Amino acid sequence: MCLLVESIKVEDGNLLNLDFHNERMARSLSGLFGIKKMPDIGNIITVPEIALKGVFKCRVIYDEKSFNIEFVPYIRRIVSSLAIVHDNNIEYSYKYTDRENINILYDKRGSCDDILIVKNGMITDSSYANVVFRDSNGTWNTPSTCLLHGTRRANMLRNGLIRETEISQRDILQYVEVKLINSMIGLDESEGIPVSEIFLLSDLESKK
Repeated sequence: MCLLVESIKVEDGNLLNLDFHNERMARSLSGLFGIKKMPDIGNIITVPEIALKGVFKCRVIYDEKSFNIEFVPYIRRIVSSLAIVHDNNIEYSYKYTDRENINILYDKRGSCDDILIVKNGMITDSSYANVVFRDSNGTWNTPSTCLLHGTRRANMLRNGLIRETEISQRDILQYVEVKLINSMIGLDESEGIPVSEIFLLSDLESKK
């Protein structure tokens, strides 16, 4: 079985959002391996001196027997356009290191910066983040049909900052913009992408 991974934001030496990372790791270990008890990941990680200033990504790669921890400097990707790609069979309910199926879809993005994955007509995620759509009333909505229940998404839902709802491909034009969120990127840190910058692959082909 493929290894699992958690990507934890480290800001000036502080590990952020640990409760939600612990919850997801516990669900993964229980669902895949039947493990009912695991240690607090915060007690396993020691932040090295190199990561005491600035923003780093702590990658915890694990399975039922082992934990491997690494720290890498974080460089945020700038995304200003999305290509809609369809895959009715894709699954990513656990955060695996193996992203081959997602990478295959990402390679179809054409001239766009990233993709918006549609499964059975419903919006799911981008290639590396959950998505939230802002309506004309200023409410931020995240698809209930996401592939991966992200830790940032879970935090924002619990705190009432976003709401979960069904969003189909046809619903996109009801919204003003979309933002990408993940463990490293909050709503205030993400650039808004106008829905006019979400393209069908057929539209991209016609521009060539």
